[in-house]
Order: sequence, then C-alpha cells, then structure tokens
Amino acid sequence: MESIKLVLFLAWRNVIRYRKRTVQSFLILFCGAFCVILVDAYLKGYSSSSTERVVRESGHLDVHAKGYLDSAGAMPLDLTIADADALMETMLASAGSALSPGVQAVLSPSIETGCMLSNGEVARAASVYVTDPFAKTLSGKKALINPRLSALPDSIVSGHFFSGASEKGALLDEKYARKLGLASGDSLILLGNDSYGSFSLLETKIIGIVRESSLPGEAGCLVDRAGFAPAFGLENGATAISLWFISDDGEVMSGSGAERPASAAVMKALSGEDGLVVRPFAEISASYTAMFDFLDVFLAGMMAVFALVAGVGMCNAILLSVQDRLRDIGTLRAIALSSRQAGLMIYAETFIIGLFSALSALVFGLVTVYLLETSGSGIRFEMADMAPGLPDFIRPVLYPLRIAVVSLISAVFPVLAAVIPAHAAKNLTIRECFSS
Repeated sequence: MESIKLVLFLAWRNVIRYRKRTVQSFLILFCGAFCVILVDAYLKGYSSSSTERVVRESGHLDVHAKGYLDSAGAMPLDLTIADADALMETMLASAGSALSPGVQAVLSPSIETGCMLSNGEVARAASVYVTDPFAKTLSGKKALINPRLSALPDSIVSGHFFSGASEKGALLDEKYARKLGLASGDSLILLGNDSYGSFSLLETKIIGIVRESSLPGEAGCLVDRAGFAPAFGLENGATAISLWFISDDGEVMSGSGAERPASAAVMKALSGEDGLVVRPFAEISASYTAMFDFLDVFLAGMMAVFALVAGVGMCNAILLSVQDRLRDIGTLRAIALSSRQAGLMIYAETFIIGLFSALSALVFGLVTVYLLETSGSGIRFEMADMAPGLPDFIRPVLYPLRIAVVSLISAVFPVLAAVIPAHAAKNLTIRECFSS
C-alpha cells in the first residue's frame, strides 16, 4: 500500500510539474471525446427523428393488396383492398384484445393515385392523396385526426381543415392553387383513371389551401375518401390501410415496444386473408434501420480513428517527457523507486490525465447536449425531400449512458498509449539515466 501511495504521489507531482505535456495530453483527450459525444448525440437524434417520422408517415403496421408495392409508382387502382371498412373492423378488434393500458389503436385507409387537377379551363397533373381525415378507432374512443395529417391544421394558408368526418372536400397545395388560379371555396375538378381502367371525373369543393409540399408524399391535393372512392369505382376500397398505436395523451408511440403484442395479434388475424400483404414496422423501416446501423458503424470507425490519432499523439508526448526527465527518473530510481515502480509511475501519470479529461468531457458533454436538446437547437436537414422517412430538422438527443461510455473509454485507453513509454522507463538503469 505504501508503495502504491508513493507511486501515485510522484505521478501527481509530475502531472503538475510538467504542465506542457499535461495540457497537451488533456486537450487531445478532451477535445476528441467531446466531439465524439456531440456527433453521437446528433446521430442518435437523427435516428430518433427518422423513426418518429417513419411511424407517422407509414404507421406501425400497414396492409396492401398483393403486388401493389411493386407497382406503387404507377399508382394502380386495380390492385386495391376491396372491402377496406370490413377489414379495418377486423384489425381493430384483434388489436384491441392485445393493447397495453393507456394505448389505443387507430386506423386510416388511403388511396394514392395521379389525376389532372383543373379549374374547368386549365389543368395540371399532380399526385392525389385520398384518405379519411379522421382516423377510425374502437367504438367509444374519441375521434382523432389521421396521424399522417396531424400537422396539416397548422399548414392551412386559407380556408380550414376538415371540421368533421362527414365534411367532404379537398385541401389543395398552394403551388397548384397559384397555377390554376383557385382559392378556398372554389370548385376543383379531378380527372384520372379509375379502378376499371377507364376515366372518371370528380368535382369537389376546395375547403382549404395548404403550404407548399406539406401534404403527405408532397401530393398536390388531398381529398376525402367518402367523396372520391365512389366516383372512381372504389366504394369502401383503398390501396392501403395504416395502423397506429397512440397513447392517451395523443402521442404516436415510438420505440416503446408497447405496440408489438397488438401488431402480432393483427398479423395473426389477417394471416388467412388471401391477396393481402401485411407489413409490421420492422419491415416498413428496414431500409432506415440499415442506414442507422451504418451510422453506428461509422461512429465506431470515427472513434477508432480518434483513438489511433490520440494514442499516437499521447505516446509521442509521453516518450518525449520520459527522455526530457531522465535525470529525474534516475534520481528517483537511486533513492526510492524500483524499475517496476518507475514503469507504474508513467501509467499512473497517464491515467490521472485521462481521468480528468474524461470527467471534463462527461460534464461538458452532458451540459452541452442537455442545453441543445432543451433549447430545440438543431441542424436543418435539406435532404429530407429525398425520402419521407428523413427528418427535415435534426436535434441532438441526450443519452447519459452513451456519454458515460465515451468518457470511460477516453479515460481508459490512454493507459494503452503509455505501454511503450512505461516499458522504456522500466528498462532504464540508473547509469543510463545519469550518463545521458
């Protein structure tokens, strides 16, 4: 014990005495660990934001007619779910039997197609998103806005959002409103292919104009299903049905796992339905999960590069420090230290510096990420238009355990950088120290 105390005392004395080497090593470790903590917080924020957006856009589970996903780009209306209303009743009943307390299931059918939008004189081609503005819930549950449309009420430029499930009409993107010279309250004509392969036409009232690119899938127009489906030969039909699990406070569940038993129950209930494809969230988000896994590997690679650069830098700094104080080491060897203790002293010096840099990175990392998260600061992500699952704004997310792990690594790995210098100090003889 006395031997350990002596080594630690001498190591602490040298850390204070050789300030230049201490500050250099401290900055290498602190800056590297702090940067990794920030990057990790933003990457995890990116992953969390993307998952939330994928859930809101696609649901925790969706159902399509077999073959529809392969040709969805052509927006066919012949590959549809014939009796969507009856299927939704089955899905709600099966989900309700396995719901966790405080969670409810909501369903929304949708039809995605392309139409010519016209004011009666001028026409423009656009994608059209057809859905029920209010989601279908278990009987007795409060009606909720379709989760995919939850942000639309705040995107209204003029007019209003659907006032109730019975209101019929359309929400028009302001870009198309400008091109067609239409305003809220005007009539909009939609002309497109129906489920029979011929052309159908629908005239409906524009109840609201929304900000450009705010409609789902950047559609040019959103129409209620009750008015659109019969005119295009899709009475009670849909091209997709999405299922969400929502907490009692109205928030879409994301990553809690509470929705998995209910999803499994729905999949089991639909297993005997021929001609349908049921996708759980794991399959819906598979491409994004692969991307997030790549980002984790990327971060691990960045950590490895940081460790290599920091390790080489610290190794050189410690070697130079050993060479610069050979007489000091020789004096200590002559009066107090064994060769083994001389090597342990170098390890102890490095560990002390690493410990202080790790604690500093831990404190500064926690405070910085917390302030960034609570203030809502983030990075605008202009590539969000590439895919519906990419967030348009990335905020850092605080994961204290991950910050602690990064800090711990920054405290421990410098000891590895001291292996060569410690070995050199251990092998020095008293004669070699003074003869130099």
